[in-house]
Amino acid sequence: MNSKRDIDIYHEEIENLKGRPTLFLHTCCGPCLCYPISELSAYFSLTIGFFNPNIYPEEEYEKRFAEVKKVVFFFNEKNNADVKIVKNHEDFLFYQKNFQGRKDDVEGGEYCRRCHYYRMNISYKYAYEHHFDYFTTVMTVSSKKPSSLLNDIGRELEKKYSCTKFLIADFKKEDGQLKGIKIAKQLGLYRQNYCGCIHSLKERNQR
Repeated sequence: MNSKRDIDIYHEEIENLKGRPTLFLHTCCGPCLCYPISELSAYFSLTIGFFNPNIYPEEEYEKRFAEVKKVVFFFNEKNNADVKIVKNHEDFLFYQKNFQGRKDDVEGGEYCRRCHYYRMNISYKYAYEHHFDYFTTVMTVSSKKPSSLLNDIGRELEKKYSCTKFLIADFKKEDGQLKGIKIAKQLGLYRQNYCGCIHSLKERNQR
């Protein structure tokens, strides 16, 4: 693993970019998108990917997708931009079958790592098949998501989809999460209080 901090690698990468390469940006929800979209748009031609079959129930999934659309619409209107959104055809049954019981595993443990890998993999595969120059995820903006783990997953997937480069990032650094929260409040976004899967929903209800 590179000994440099992820934030340093990110800065070096974007400073050395040539032109405006394309980037496929996996996003999990509107609030987490707020800061990364404003940060990355200065360097990349962006397309947003909503690839999240973990979100339960389906009403919650559609609610979060609606907030993503709201963020992109606001951003495009404010900046005269043309950021597009891709919503993949989620296989909810496949996800539920392969991600059943969390059992004794806590949030942030092996179960969650598998979930992060799965969602990043299907997103990265789309980016690769559609010839994007770069891929990354907004999930590093959340204080509840370990950036080092997500970047390790990205590095691993880059070996599999080598024609599309993984952009190492840590969007929670430099007050990224706080900046995103501020934008989300300005837009009046719905901010969910559980990660997304049925297990995190049950744990929230128990609390």
